[in-house]
Amino acid sequence: MKNIFVDTNVLIDYSKGFGTKLKPLLSEQKENLVHLYINPIIIIEYMNDYNLTNKEKVLKAKKFFQNFILIDVNKNIAYITANLLRTKQISYIGDALIAATCLENKLELMTNNQKDFKKVRELKFFNIF
Repeated sequence: MKNIFVDTNVLIDYSKGFGTKLKPLLSEQKENLVHLYINPIIIIEYMNDYNLTNKEKVLKAKKFFQNFILIDVNKNIAYITANLLRTKQISYIGDALIAATCLENKLELMTNNQKDFKKVRELKFFNIF
């Protein structure tokens, strides 16, 4: 079984009708063939969209997140994040938290921006094709 962490850009593309990669994975998760994960950083980045201006859109976004298993940020993830930032493997704290969550939980990262994570040698990427 694949355990996949889904980056914010994949979710945004999917919500705008561009993200065809996520659709089959959502179906596979319903059949218990894959597990799809996010952390609070993903929710913050996604919900920060200025297009989420009315209550109906916010509720729709919250319902969408129910498709994913939430992993909370813990002390070990914080330590890994700090190390990634300190060693300049990643420069943005949000990306460092995402990478650390993947490393701590042995998850493959599904992202449209692999270049942002390329210095993290231990990180595994999920490619649908």
